[in-house]
Amino acid sequence: MIIAYQQGTSQLHRTDPLSKLVLLFCIALLTMRLQSSLGQALLLGIVLLMARWAGRMPWKKQAKALALLAGFAVPYFLVTLLTVPGEHVMMQWGPMRLTQEAFDTAGSVTLRMFTVFLSSYVFMFTTDPRDMVISLTRRLRIPYRFAFGLSMALTFLPLLEEEGKSISAAHQVRGHGKAAGIRGRVEWWRTFTSAVMHNAVRRIQQTAGAMEAKGFGAFPDRTFLRESMPIRKGQWLAWIAVLLTAGMWWYIHIVNL
Repeated sequence: MIIAYQQGTSQLHRTDPLSKLVLLFCIALLTMRLQSSLGQALLLGIVLLMARWAGRMPWKKQAKALALLAGFAVPYFLVTLLTVPGEHVMMQWGPMRLTQEAFDTAGSVTLRMFTVFLSSYVFMFTTDPRDMVISLTRRLRIPYRFAFGLSMALTFLPLLEEEGKSISAAHQVRGHGKAAGIRGRVEWWRTFTSAVMHNAVRRIQQTAGAMEAKGFGAFPDRTFLRESMPIRKGQWLAWIAVLLTAGMWWYIHIVNL
């Protein structure tokens, strides 16, 4: 399963969701502030190390997650590389020119996408949706309807992924694997997508019926059996992240990284 919360005892697993949201917001700010590909590469390296040592996410799992984005990021990198103008020409093929400015811009934009995606994925990997709901409703006083909606979105993604694997395996057992040729593949994907969407609608109907039976939304407040995670350690992490972000923002402004 690629997109799912996994239980663990890492530092990030023991940190409350709101503190990790602050850390995620700080990383997003730095990705927007950094303009060079070198700066984006350094930030991506920091996120990779954080995922490995603070979240105990295996390198193989990180590579598998980033491979999901590569299908979109690599073509975008090539298009940006060939379309952004510049003055310092590195290579030239007829009317097409490869400049240093285009290479730096393409690398910066592509690495920014990888950093944002990986940091968000680490948050999902180390955060229990139930803890997220409790933190949003009790700490930030957000209406529990919104909090439960976010929790359901995080929960349904791995469920749909598992159902997709089950449907694909069932098709192969019945002799309906991926056919050869473009027409056969399009037909297979149409059948596969229809089956996944049908199961998704069925699950949504079941969830809506269960929520209605339990009186969801009938009262302004809601009680919880699960206790909130301690926030003292997470507050230290959030403050350190904010201070480091402010310091790096100032340093980036000075050196124009």
